[in-house]
Amino acid sequence: MIKWAHFESGKLGGWSKKLPQNKRHSLLEKLVRKDGYAVVVRRLLQLRNVTKDNGTVTKSTSDMVYLRKKFRDKPRFKSRV
Repeated sequence: MIKWAHFESGKLGGWSKKLPQNKRHSLLEKLVRKDGYAVVVRRLLQLRNVTKDNGTVTKSTSDMVYLRKKFRDKPRFKSRV
């Protein structure tokens, strides 16, 4: 039996491909502070995989890259040197 992803609208806090990049990024930053990095990235990934619209795919992918650079690629520990 194949299970399809169930995507609920509104889980990305009003994210839309029509929003300018800076508004999408600030919206996603608020969601990361509220729900956590992994949850927000999973929701974007789910949106990207379910949609057939190329614009949505492009913008959700670029937003995931932005979140990765902002929240994930930071060193976890400060150097003692």
